[in-house]
Parts: sequence; C-alpha cells; structure tokens
Amino acid sequence: MASSSRTPSGSRPTEFTARQADDFSALRRLLLAPEQVQLDRLRDRLENFSLRPQEVSQVLPDAIRLRAQQDNRLLASMIPITQEALALSIKQSPQLISDSIAPILGPAIRKAISRAMREMLQSLNQTLEYSMSWQGLQWRWEAWKTGKSFAEVVLVHTLRFRVEQVFLIHKRTGLLLNHIMAEGVSGQGEEVISAMLTAIQDFVRDSFQQSQEEGLESLRIGDLTVWVEQGPSAILAAVIRGAPPVKLRDVLQGTIESIHAQYSDALRSFQGDASAFLDTRLLLEDCLQAQFVKKPGGLPFSVWVLAALLLGLLGWWGYHAALQHQQWTRLLNRIEAEPGMVITSIREEAGNTVFLGLRDPLAVDPQMLLEETGYAPATVTFRLEPFLALTPEMIYRRALLILQPPETVSVSLEGSQLILAGHGSHAWISAVRERSLRIPGIVSVNMERLIDTDLERFETVRHMLEEESLNFFPGQMTLQEHELAKIEQIKQTVQQLDDMAKVLEIRPSIHVIGYSSPEGSESTNTALSALRAKYVWQLLDPLGLRMISLEAIGRGVDPAALASSPKEGQSYDSSRRVYFEVERLPVSGERGGE
Repeated sequence: MASSSRTPSGSRPTEFTARQADDFSALRRLLLAPEQVQLDRLRDRLENFSLRPQEVSQVLPDAIRLRAQQDNRLLASMIPITQEALALSIKQSPQLISDSIAPILGPAIRKAISRAMREMLQSLNQTLEYSMSWQGLQWRWEAWKTGKSFAEVVLVHTLRFRVEQVFLIHKRTGLLLNHIMAEGVSGQGEEVISAMLTAIQDFVRDSFQQSQEEGLESLRIGDLTVWVEQGPSAILAAVIRGAPPVKLRDVLQGTIESIHAQYSDALRSFQGDASAFLDTRLLLEDCLQAQFVKKPGGLPFSVWVLAALLLGLLGWWGYHAALQHQQWTRLLNRIEAEPGMVITSIREEAGNTVFLGLRDPLAVDPQMLLEETGYAPATVTFRLEPFLALTPEMIYRRALLILQPPETVSVSLEGSQLILAGHGSHAWISAVRERSLRIPGIVSVNMERLIDTDLERFETVRHMLEEESLNFFPGQMTLQEHELAKIEQIKQTVQQLDDMAKVLEIRPSIHVIGYSSPEGSESTNTALSALRAKYVWQLLDPLGLRMISLEAIGRGVDPAALASSPKEGQSYDSSRRVYFEVERLPVSGERGGE
C-alpha cells in the first residue's frame, strides 16, 4: 500500500516536465521559425562551403581590375594560359586568326613594301642618272679619294633635303617612345638624344619663362636641322639634312595629331613601358621624306641626234644579226630532227654555206627546210649522197609507200615487225604478202588482225545458200510451183559465189544433197533422194559457172527424221527435201600471219 501511494506522487513531476518542454518547443517554432530556417541554411553553407559560379561571375571583373592595379602578378600568371589558348586557337581555326589580323597586317605590309621600293628606286635612279655623265666621273673620283661609296657622294651633291631620323618622346617624362631612321643612317644613342632634346626644351622654357604648352620648335646643328612639333602628351622631333620645305611642317603636325588621336589613353597612362607605341612606326615612317635636285640638261641637241643615229644603226645591225642567228639555229635544229638525213660537215665556199652528208630518198627535200625556216636558198647548198636509212621513221614511211594501204587498214611498227590491222580486199592482202618482205628493215609481218573483206563476203553468201532448202511432196521428185519460186534466188546466190571465187582464186564445190522420208523401202528412198538432187542440179547447171562445180548426191532417209518418230497426225514433209553444202579449199594465208 505504501508503495502504490508513492507511485502517482513520484510520476506527476515527470509528466509535467515533458509536457512543458513540448509546449516550449512549439512556442519557439511559432516565434522563431524564419530565423531558424536561415540559421539552418547558414550552418549547411559553412559545413559544405564551395564557390558558386554565379556569385564569382558577379565579382570577377572588379576583382581582375583591382588586382591589375596593384601589381603585375595577375598579368604574369595569365601569360602562359593566354599563349597556350592562342596557340590552340591558331591550330583549330587558322582562318579565323588570319581574317582577324589581315585588316591590320595587310595595310602595314603593303605600306612598308611600297616605301622600301620607293626608296630603292629613288636611290637607283639618282645613281644611274649621274653614273655615265661628266659630273658623275668627277664624283667617282671624289668617292675614290674620300673612301665613300659612289651612292653616298651622289646623295650629298643631289640632296635637297631628307628626314634622317624621327623621335617620338613622352612629354611629361622625357622618355623615348619610338624612333625610326632612314636607310643608310647609323644610330648614335637614341635614348641620349631624346634626353638631350628634353633637357634643351626644359632649359629654354625655364630661361624664357614659357608655359608648358610652349617649347622649342627648331634647332640647327651643322648640316642638320631638328624640327620639333609639340603635342599635349608627346613631342615629335625630326632630324633633317638640307633645307626642308615649309610643307614638311604640315606632315609632322598631322603625324603628331594622328598619334594623339589613336594612342591618347596609352599616353595618359604611360608608366615607362614603351611597347604600346611600337605600332606608331607606320605613322612615323610617313615623315621620312626626301627631295633631290634634278639633273640639269647638259649635252647639246646635235649630240643627242648623233647618239640616237648611232644607237639606231647598232640596233638595226643587232636585230638583223639576231634574226640571222635565229634562222640559222632553227635550220640546224630542223635538219637534226628530220629522219633520213645525216649532215657530216658544213663548210663555206665562195660566200655560200655547203652542207655535206647523206639523205634517204624518202626524206624531206632540203629546199623545203630552207623555206620553212625562212633561210635564203641562194646562200645554202646541199651535197647529200643517197642511202637507205633504217630508222623506225624511215622504215614506216617506206612501208606506207610500198604497201599503199587503204584507209581501212592501220600500219604500225614494233621493232622489225610490221603489224597490219583492219579490213582490206583480197587482192591487196595477196599483194602485201609479196611486197612486205621486200621492205628493208622488215623481218616479219603480223596480219592476225587483218580481215579479208572479199573472203568475209564469200562466207556470208555461203551461209545464205546453206540455209536454203527445197521441199517435195511424198513420192514426187519434182517441185511444186511455190517451191520453184525459190530457184531464182538460189541461182543468184550461186552466181555470186562463183564471182567471189574468181576474186579469191579458189574452186569451191556445191553439193546438191537430196533426202527422203522414212516411209517406204530403203532402196526406194535412196533412189528417190538421188532423183530429187539431180532434178535440182539440172535446174542450176545452165548457169555456166566458171569456178564452182556442182555435184548431185542422194543420201536416202533424212537422219533427223530417223532420230525421232512422228507423233499422231504428224508427217515427214520437212525430211523430203534438197539442201546445199559448199566446200572450198582454204585461201592462201587465210589464217592471217606470216
């Protein structure tokens, strides 16, 4: 009992404390829920910290600008990456890089080449103008005495003015931004000269109490004159030899104005690095101008006329000499290239040129060579002994002359073998066999690809005749009207064969062969087939054939009819017939080769 009474009293504080904690947590969630969410996000951000691209992109431009203002460490670290990116871009897209720099490099290259060519031509013209004159001889003597080059002496005596050096100087610091020199001028410490000009400027300005905008405009030192053009941030100084014209001032002013217009930011932020002004060289080169004294006319008009006549005579003689030499060379080359002609020696006799040597009768006439080359025939004589040339060209010409092939036959030569191909008549082919071996240099004749057109026609007509047949009625040995109509066409075919045999010089035989059907006895069928063949032979015999002989042959039952028995209702009409076989001996050389 004591224990049961203590249990409720002991559990009541515990239940009250848990309920109170839950209520407090709920109250805290209601009052501090937004702040709690923010604290959870901050805790997660600190525990899982990472840089986000969007946040970095918002501060990156300002960060790069501020870092670049502090020192050059950012620039030094970006140089390798930039170089590798540029190299990769050039490999992957060379056309893009070329298109990007072409508008810059193209005009610069053209301008530099144009200026170099102009200076070279100007110097060359000056040197050539005085090279062969009396004044030029005096100047050559002066160059030899002084040890200078002839071009330098000509330049000294003919120069009116020339801008030899141009300095671009930063006005505030007095440092040299860029410097160029004319060709042939040697530099003598550009930095020292720049500092000297700046010091002189400052001395003059302080001595005469001038403002910063005012300054020294010209300075003369011996043969040299220094013209200075002032700008807001830079000074342009030109070292000039001779007496420059006033318009040169306009050129210098225009140049310093263009530099300020294009490089104003670089001039204001200049800290001692002059690499940003390397491209000003193109503008400074426009200031390197020069002007020379024109050579006065010295020789009288009569001297020029005499010189012109002399040059005309020399030109006329040179032209005719060159023309004659050209004709002579062309004649020798033509003779050398002509097959069947060999020149052993050339000599002069009484003002004429005599060619001695050998000539094949089929070679071209030497007088034709003179006409082709335009050489005068009256001044050239040929004494050429006849001989047979065995060169391939001459063998080929001789073969064409002897064989006289028709247009349908092609002739070629392989070594000592003559090859004939195409279509020719039987008479011409027979003549070829006799004539070909009489051609010097020909050992054999290949006629495998040569077709006898007469023999080809004979075979065609022969096949036409052998395809003809005359059919008879059972038990009869004479032809009906409809079969007799074929006889006239057969006679014409046989007559054609006889005419062709005359051309081919052969004597073929035409076998008139008769057959009968299997019906009846063997003796009856044999006799009947012979009578049918003789009947057709009698119809053809009056033709008066000259080369063909006719022979009637009875062979009894047609073998084709014995090979197969007729079906019910079928007859042997096609076996009761007469047909023709043409037998001939081979034509001489028919297989086409020798």
